[in-house]
Amino acid sequence: MKLDGTLILGIVLIVLTASPSLCQDDNISKIIVQGEGRATAPADRITVVLGVEVGNPSAAKAASENARLMNETIAALLSAGVAESEIQTSSYSLSTSQAEEPFRSETAADAPEFIATNMVRFNLNLTRDVGGVLDAALSSGSNRIQEISFDLIDPRPQRDLALTRAIEDAGRKAETAARAAGVSLGRILEISEGYGYVAAQSRSMAFDPATSIRAGDMEVTASVTITYEIA
Repeated sequence: MKLDGTLILGIVLIVLTASPSLCQDDNISKIIVQGEGRATAPADRITVVLGVEVGNPSAAKAASENARLMNETIAALLSAGVAESEIQTSSYSLSTSQAEEPFRSETAADAPEFIATNMVRFNLNLTRDVGGVLDAALSSGSNRIQEISFDLIDPRPQRDLALTRAIEDAGRKAETAARAAGVSLGRILEISEGYGYVAAQSRSMAFDPATSIRAGDMEVTASVTITYEIA
């Protein structure tokens, strides 16, 4: 299909006039293509956000009890092998919550309850006994697990593979477009790239003792936009 001097084929564009930012010759014709690539690898690192939430009619007592339980939680994490440098405060708050009683008197005022919440974040390699670490924290006083997420310690090999596949994908599209248009590809004028992560293909990982974690393979995605000169 021809539209204003441009041949459109899928997401491939054959442009008959070039932007000055791409080349110095105002009459260079070009083909612009987009390619995508993916590569997967088993997640090898887990990030956990957990902590302590305590309620009490006294703000001071709520904060004090929270501090005691959090200190015990951190001590348990250290004893379980989590490095002190890996443990960081994620959030801390002291707020009020009105108690709800379904049969309270209409004239009775609800006493406010103070809620102290302290959350910490830490990373673990999945070669560790993750279930044991979580159980140790929960047994010592932690009563909230806010987040568990997975990652790759070194994503560079998967990024390189995904990028290679994206460039190959773009090259195939450019060759198809050039054949369809009856032209030949010339040199590459520009390449731009981008990356992303997608959790995919969940797999069961059993840890001792009771806590079970489901880790997933990480899918690294790459996208490229390549501008070819038409020879």
